[in-house]
Amino acid sequence: MKKLLFLFCLSFLGCKTVEPLDDATANLNLWNEKKIVNYSFSFKRVCFCPLEYVGPHQIVVQNGKISTVNGAPYNAAERYGVMYTIPELLQVIKANVDKNPAKKVLNFNATFGYPTNVFFDFSEMMADEEIGYEVTNFKIN
Repeated sequence: MKKLLFLFCLSFLGCKTVEPLDDATANLNLWNEKKIVNYSFSFKRVCFCPLEYVGPHQIVVQNGKISTVNGAPYNAAERYGVMYTIPELLQVIKANVDKNPAKKVLNFNATFGYPTNVFFDFSEMMADEEIGYEVTNFKIN
């Protein structure tokens, strides 16, 4: 049935085919449309990692850059590891989607496009290489 509708569309309506966007790209576009540069959120990694790396971490972004993590000035060299702004996190997610993981879960906020819960298992035959990210308590400041 889908093939018939597609052929009808091409034959009679002159429809154009569009390359589908992956969820990360579509949501990055949605995020960028909103032009949000001052916001805060809670960020958690889902991985087999040290607890201080996992979080949750309270991140404050001002003028598009991380200003504080857990109430202290942000320093990527600290024990929390690299933190991400929402656009940076969406780029990381897109890179992980592009790796064609064995399993993936992609959930995004429908209004703003930020990821609420994403998870990647890159190899079902390997342990502890999985990674996930959770964003909660998002607020525009």
